[in-house]
Amino acid sequence: STHSQAVVSTQSTGATIPEGKNAVFTWRGKPLFIRHRTAEEIASAQSTDVASLRDPQADTERCVNEKYLICLGVCTHLGCVPIAHAGDYKGYYCPCHGSHYDTCARIMKGPAPLNLEVPKHDFLTDTLVVIGKED
Repeated sequence: STHSQAVVSTQSTGATIPEGKNAVFTWRGKPLFIRHRTAEEIASAQSTDVASLRDPQADTERCVNEKYLICLGVCTHLGCVPIAHAGDYKGYYCPCHGSHYDTCARIMKGPAPLNLEVPKHDFLTDTLVVIGKED
């Protein structure tokens, strides 16, 4: 149907996003962040004590392919667009009210109540991902 085509997006990650960089796309009218994480970023995110988090989610729950974080670039506080590679945790930082997110976009500090939203996505290959496909 045309409805499903309008909300599904296919992105090629490997060729377009160098390791250590964050790219911004538009998906369903919102900014979509795709971050090609470094080994250090992955290790840091995976070593975090999930029980200590405001919105407890393991890195493996958020990153289907550990090399890539895919999330909406919309702060869960008041909807501003956070800045990549910024803040105390070098993930994302929202300067509007000081929310700090880690490298898998989990809220670590500041007023935001929830982690940045991870849309449903499936990797077709290591570098090709379908975002928003329903079962």
